[in-house]
Amino acid sequence: METDKKEFTITTYTENYLGVISRINNIFSRRRIVVENLNVGPCEVKGIKKFIIVINENEEAIKKLVNQIEKQVDVLEVHYHRNPCMTVLRNAGNY
Repeated sequence: METDKKEFTITTYTENYLGVISRINNIFSRRRIVVENLNVGPCEVKGIKKFIIVINENEEAIKKLVNQIEKQVDVLEVHYHRNPCMTVLRNAGNY
């Protein structure tokens, strides 16, 4: 089990319904995960919202979060990836 936390970005596409932000936020609150950055806006498809969520967590917890978010009725698609650019910038500052 990996315990060191890394920065991940979770991208979520949802239908544009009232209360979706609250439900997604509750998933993070229940797990006591701090959201470093949250951007919500329209995507290329009309009526669809795009959430970009940045958190520091281990990959096992990320996978559980993604599975929980996917179970929400209005969620269409969820992806996650590690932020390699931020890791390189942080390591470059140590030299």
